[in-house]
Amino acid sequence: MKWHFSVLAAIVIVSVVEAGTSTNDVAQNIDRNIFASDFYNSVASEKLADNVVVSPAAVQISMALAFYGAKGKTATEMQTGLRLGSADPEMVVRRFGDFQQTFARDNNVRLANNIYINENLEFKQKFKDVAQRNFDSNIEKADFHPPYNKRTAERINKAMETKTAGKVTNILDHNLLQDLTEGVIVNGISFSAPWQKAFRTDKTSRRSFSTGGRQSFQVDTMWTLNNFKYGEFRSLDATAVEMPYQNNDFSMVVILPNRKDGLRDLVQTLKGKNLVALLDEGLSSQKVEIYLPKFSVSFNTNLQEPFKKLGVTTMFTREGDFGNMYRMFVSHYINSANHKAYVEVAEAGTEQPLESGGLKNLFSRTKKLDADHPFVFCVKHKDSIIFMGHVANYAYV
Repeated sequence: MKWHFSVLAAIVIVSVVEAGTSTNDVAQNIDRNIFASDFYNSVASEKLADNVVVSPAAVQISMALAFYGAKGKTATEMQTGLRLGSADPEMVVRRFGDFQQTFARDNNVRLANNIYINENLEFKQKFKDVAQRNFDSNIEKADFHPPYNKRTAERINKAMETKTAGKVTNILDHNLLQDLTEGVIVNGISFSAPWQKAFRTDKTSRRSFSTGGRQSFQVDTMWTLNNFKYGEFRSLDATAVEMPYQNNDFSMVVILPNRKDGLRDLVQTLKGKNLVALLDEGLSSQKVEIYLPKFSVSFNTNLQEPFKKLGVTTMFTREGDFGNMYRMFVSHYINSANHKAYVEVAEAGTEQPLESGGLKNLFSRTKKLDADHPFVFCVKHKDSIIFMGHVANYAYV
């Protein structure tokens, strides 16, 4: 039976140049990773009892395109609140278009980023060209008027489902589409990949998972013993392990609070941090025994409330100005932006564990991570966080 859930330091310039990475690239990575922590916090802090996954990278990419269409105060809020870097829209779309290409070309990542506007409005041709050339985005007109809004939502949902290999479904509620709707953004992303170091399928067993209170569930829990990056972080009051995927540009980091009820404090502590830099300083290769629940997390969020916490407000109001997107003489705005992410974690991989469970005690220095209570996870691509989320509870679907 399968489980489903609705998953800095100073820069030494000489070292950067020798590594073939420009200081601008490093600065962009820092901005992306701090945004990842802040955006995750803006969503997760209100959903600590739920299983959550978001893709800050996909959201930034989506908003980089929207920023290209924005003007005035709307553009300024997006640039600063979403950490887009440059105020030059041409540079922003070039950087984030390139960023999308670096990780979304992998077959295990499926990304869809579409914008729809009322059929009575028009896109500027330059905006349409950028959307298709830099982001492979569908930019279309649609009938938002009831009763046709239901049919339009079904068409939009089907397009997202197709682009994400059937993993991102029902991203848009037709009730969000009305007579006065001017524009909507839908952004979906899914990820499921084989590990470089597999979990032993014959060792998966039912084990207890505590929700942090008195309640606990018996869940399918995977086991492995192998060499991984491992660290104990006093500043987070947590332990972390990094597990590479078959495409070792990707890895998953599991961050387990030391206390069973430590998820709230961990989520709050991560705010404002460049998690990649923090992990790089504290992780080292060690022999680690891991107990990790199988899970698949699917989570849908409307971006209006999280963005408000980040200082981005006018884009969803009549003060919004997307004069570089709409071909009109008056300002138009975005009524709704929905983001949905899906991540699946199972046993499959290539290399087998080092030893069987019965022999693990031969290694006196073996570390152990037993994810038997709520934990945070992230999926990295090289030095950038693509997904962040937490697993807090279990329920059959």
